[in-house]
Amino acid sequence: MLHPDTLHSNRFFYSLLLILFLLLLYNLGGWGVVETSEARYAEISREMWQSGQWLHPRLLGIQHFHKPPLTYNITALGMQLFGPNAFGARFFLQISLVLQVWLVYLIGGLLFRDKRHALTAAIVYLTIPAVLLAARNLTTDSFLTTFELAAIWAWLKYKTDAKALWLYLFYFLLALAFLTKGPVGLIFPVLVAVGVGGAYASVQVKKSVWHHLPAMLLFLVLGGSWYVYLMRQDPQFVDYFLFKHTVQRYANPETFGRSKPWWFYLVLAPVLSLPWSAILFIKKKKLKELPVPLKRLFILWVLVPLVFFSFSGSKLILYILPLFAGQALLTAWLLFALPEAVMRKIVSGSIIFLAVLALALLLAPLLPVGVALPLWVLIFPVLMLGGLFILWQRPLPSQQKLLYSALLFTLLLLPYSTHLMGSNPQFTNGSRPLAQIIKANHLEQRTIVVYNRLLPSLPFELNKDIISVQDDNDDLNREIQFERDEQWREQLLQMQQPEDVERLHNLIRQQPTVMLIKHELPVERKWILARYKNQEKWGSWTVYF
Repeated sequence: MLHPDTLHSNRFFYSLLLILFLLLLYNLGGWGVVETSEARYAEISREMWQSGQWLHPRLLGIQHFHKPPLTYNITALGMQLFGPNAFGARFFLQISLVLQVWLVYLIGGLLFRDKRHALTAAIVYLTIPAVLLAARNLTTDSFLTTFELAAIWAWLKYKTDAKALWLYLFYFLLALAFLTKGPVGLIFPVLVAVGVGGAYASVQVKKSVWHHLPAMLLFLVLGGSWYVYLMRQDPQFVDYFLFKHTVQRYANPETFGRSKPWWFYLVLAPVLSLPWSAILFIKKKKLKELPVPLKRLFILWVLVPLVFFSFSGSKLILYILPLFAGQALLTAWLLFALPEAVMRKIVSGSIIFLAVLALALLLAPLLPVGVALPLWVLIFPVLMLGGLFILWQRPLPSQQKLLYSALLFTLLLLPYSTHLMGSNPQFTNGSRPLAQIIKANHLEQRTIVVYNRLLPSLPFELNKDIISVQDDNDDLNREIQFERDEQWREQLLQMQQPEDVERLHNLIRQQPTVMLIKHELPVERKWILARYKNQEKWGSWTVYF
């Protein structure tokens, strides 16, 4: 493992966090916000920043209460600091990842009482692909995971130190998780708290039991504040939050269009945590030697949530993001439990795996898949391959060689990936190229109309409200039951309504507009294009002006 003096000084770890943070910020705005989830979160945050309505999230001018406001609040703060752009939208997301790595390190120190195990867990967590993906794509999940890991750390501190302050912090962080994603934010911290049980408890913990009641009251008041505020404004929110966004989201696969097969997580979670998941699977028999308290803890941290979320009707890989912290801690224990001869084989297999990936990144622009990259960017996979070869040759302890190899690959992947996404907008499904066409033709001041597509990335890229035209596209079915007036109609025209058809006629006739259409217009709608003299295509989109 790493040299003991380095570990005891903490210098290596905190230097690593600084390097990680700087690399995460590198070219962070180099690619446009990605449809659909990131674009939706970014645009809601932009509208919140622009309007100052911090408790009433809006998407394209219509109130949007699918999630509590904390993610939007944090993202809007990033825009306040850096402007309404991709860098500002993603800035605090990078801080959340750095905090997660730090928290895994702290949790590992409390669980294993050993800084080497803690550092190993932190590096494993940092090099899990799913974790990196969460920090590069704006959603609630990375922020939620930060609050959940912080709550787990606070609970462990309370159990070991028996100070009531940690208990209050635990419930405070649970409230923040609840304000980030509702009841689902409680699952991992509560399961881990149960898993810890009395294994790490100080004898003084029993004396502070009475603090649970006021601490829980703190959670209820803070965590429920936004929900109660809205329910007092409109009783419909009771059914909306408790039934549609809790029961139906879990039980009905079609509620939010995220139906996936039951085995979705069982396959994708291991794939997105290679090579660590392969090591755990191959050496799973060794896990039987886990101490009983750790065995109970990891069953409740990893296996139970995996089963629980597999039965959910709504599935996305980032829903189980906190699970990977448990996996990283479990992997750290395993790497120290395996004999040196076995570790040498694991190191060889892992370095070969990473070298193959690096070679694929190097050859990507040469393959017939339409990938474009500036030539100089290939220096990153070249450095990966060179570094992996040097580590292969050096006479280092196996654990150290393995961790350095994964760390080298990950840190070089971060800048490479930003240029990969920035140079290939066709793969990120965003609107930056469309916004660039509009700006290049000096059309920003015109009214922007998007036909029959929900495209929140476009108003975000232009920092400008747009009009959406719905023509039998279910993606544009909006929840308007909470609107207090008809102002929402200014940004959504419904072609099933004769008055909206007439409004679109008048809009095109009476003022300069830009019309964006994906694929072809239906024959009966060709009249929409009669007044446009120019057009530019990008991919399947056409910009008419």
